[in-house]
Order: sequence, then structure tokens, then C-alpha cells
Amino acid sequence: GVKIKDVHLGINGELITQRPAAAVIPLLERGTKIIASVDVKKVQSQARLLGVNMEEVILHEIPQYYKVDDVNMAMNPVGLYGRKLEIHTLIIVVHGTLLKNIIKGVAQAGYDVGPVALSTIAAAEASLSRFQKRQGCLLLDVGSSVTNMLVFKDENLKQLFTINWGGRVITQSIARALGIPFGLAEEIKKSYASAVESDRGRDEELLIKKEEGYVPVKRDTIILAIEPVIHKFVSSLKESLEKTGLKEQMNSGIIMIGGGAMLPGLPECIEQRIGLPVKIGMIEISSRRLHNASKFAAAVGLAYSGFNRAQGAKASSGGQGRGAAFLVQKVKEIYLEYF
Repeated sequence: GVKIKDVHLGINGELITQRPAAAVIPLLERGTKIIASVDVKKVQSQARLLGVNMEEVILHEIPQYYKVDDVNMAMNPVGLYGRKLEIHTLIIVVHGTLLKNIIKGVAQAGYDVGPVALSTIAAAEASLSRFQKRQGCLLLDVGSSVTNMLVFKDENLKQLFTINWGGRVITQSIARALGIPFGLAEEIKKSYASAVESDRGRDEELLIKKEEGYVPVKRDTIILAIEPVIHKFVSSLKESLEKTGLKEQMNSGIIMIGGGAMLPGLPECIEQRIGLPVKIGMIEISSRRLHNASKFAAAVGLAYSGFNRAQGAKASSGGQGRGAAFLVQKVKEIYLEYF
């Protein structure tokens, strides 16, 4: 019963490419000057120009740090003295043609597309606190086909990894082991699959409907069928985390979201193998219809960021003093640029 006009689009998986980018700009040939926000914008623009290919569209650019005169490192260089400004940033891009085709598909469904974001970054806004990001944490978004790993430290996204593994892999393993259709295997996974080793060795059975009738299957068969793919996933996760060099700084541990994170015993299995505390992400939202809210973290995050953007637009358009404040800021920037 709600009329929807525009859609905030989240994309994921193999469509995404991330790479580091860097750029340097001179501030003055002789002497030093106070770095202004206009200088920061210039060096960001230069990094964007050098780090992105012609056919790519930037989804996110996340400054990692700035350097002033090759010596001073800062997260915000505005107000410092210097002759040269350098930026190191993380750029997340998508192929322009692929993005256009996705947007066209949404348009054909009757909706306008608003902002586009990486789904897991949107999910982080809904499921991570500033404290967790500052202390250091790994956000593990286990989707259907891929798993995204976002490493945060000092309230900043440091690295992004993608593992080609998701809940679909578990379903396929069950379907092969039992010789049943994918849809039926999906239902069995939701009810009987487990990564808990203590669930093995029981005599529990279930009846599966096949062409020849109902066939009894031991639950152990299901657990043993998915055990190899779970161990492979955890090994890939451990290897990727060690590559970051930040494992020892993950003081807030691992936060899991996504439908695949709901598999019983998977958080405990990861915690045991990797040696970091693991918990399911929490979303501050209450609804009679929304169960296991972390499963919908990406959608909630997109809605949350869209709401904040709309509120920000209302705030910026209101108030008579806005124009005067903007003019004063521009005068300051011009003064710092030339004097």
C-alpha cells in the first residue's frame, strides 16, 4: 500500500572492483601556506582521475590518510602548513555498462534509481557502531553467492575482500548428497543443516519426499555433506584476514550479517578456527514482520542512508543564514588560496 517512486540501489559481488589510489599536488613553489578544504578537494580529484578507468563509475572513495610535505601524516590536513599535499585513498568502482543495464532493469519495473552503493557498506551503517569501527572489526556479509569482508579501524574502512562462497554452496552440497532438487535442499538447509560438531552422531532422522516416495535420511548425512565446504570457507576467510595484517587490531572481533550467517554453528566454527570473537550483527529496528534483522542489514542500511540524505537536503535548503554562511566560507577559502 506504499507508493514507491525511487529506489536506492545496492550492488554486490563480482560487479565490484576496489583498488588503492594516490595523488600529490603542489601548494606553493616557495614557502608554505595553510591547507584549505579547496586543496583537499583538488588532491581528491587528482586521485580520482588517476585511479579510475574511463569505463568505470565510482561508488565510494574512502581517504585513508593525507601526507603534508612527505612528513606529516593526518586524517584531516585542513589548517596545517605545507608546500605539498598527498592523498592515499581506497576507491570502489563498478563497470559503467553493467551499472547502466541494472539501472535500466529497475527503470523498466517502474522506478527511478537514486543513489547506488556497495551493499555491504550500506549494511555497515546499519549494523556497526562507531565504537566498533574505531576499535577495529571485521564485518562479514555472507550472501547467497559471495561473502564480502570489510575491515574497519579508526572509524575508517581499511580493506575490502570478496570470497566466492555463500549460502548457495551449502544448498548445492545438500542437493548433491541427497539427490534432491535445489528448492527442497534449501528448505532442508534452513531446518536441519548445522556447522556444530556436537550435532553429529545423533540418530535423528527426517523423511524426504522423492519420486519413489518418502525416504528416511539421517541428519548426520546432511551435516557431513556441508562440512567440507564450511571448512574451505573458514580457511579462505582466515587467509584473507591474515593478508590484511590487521588481525591483531580487530579488538571488536567479527560481526556477521546476511542470510548465510544464520546457519547454526557457523559463528562458533569461525571463532574457534580464527581466534577472534564472533557475533551476529544487531540492527536497532523493531517490526512484527522482520525476524533475524541482520539478514536484511543491506536493505536497512540503504534506507537509513537515504533517509539521512533526505533530511540533510531539507536542513540545507532551510534557514536564511545558509547563504551567508556559504559566502563567508568561500571568502575564507579564496583568502587562504592566495594569501
